Amino acid sequence: MGKVVEFPGAVAPHATKPLWRHVLGEVLRVERLEQERILTEVAATAGVSPQYLSEIERGRKEPSSEILGSVADALGLELVDVVRRVGDRLGARLDEERREAERRERLTVEASYAFRADAAAPHPLDVAIVDLGHADAAGSVVVAGVGLAAPGDVFLLAA
Repeated sequence: MGKVVEFPGAVAPHATKPLWRHVLGEVLRVERLEQERILTEVAATAGVSPQYLSEIERGRKEPSSEILGSVADALGLELVDVVRRVGDRLGARLDEERREAERRERLTVEASYAFRADAAAPHPLDVAIVDLGHADAAGSVVVAGVGLAAPGDVFLLAA
């Protein structure tokens, strides 16, 4: 099978940034499950319907600050604790995305120089000057021939 080539700067569909409500839902669900409580019990204590709490936990609804405060209280948490946990998770994901982007960049750079492992293969920027030529009457240097490692690539050096 062929090799997958990643284009620099291209965003993969799975690399989209998470929404606040999705991470908030994760935090609330994890806390509820760690307390070994069922959804209906927490919802009743918070004064919301079990369906609504389920939608919050699944990241489908973004609750008002009042509802979020009630759910946090029902879980025995302060609102600031919930916000901190969401922020910590978002920060950890951002750090991971940055590390992954750096890894992909390193792989791209390494892959671009991988052909140099073969000593017989010249670097595409290596230039072999065949003949420097001579200076014409106006003092301009006439280059008789320049051999490039990659045909079609031309570089002009001016002083």
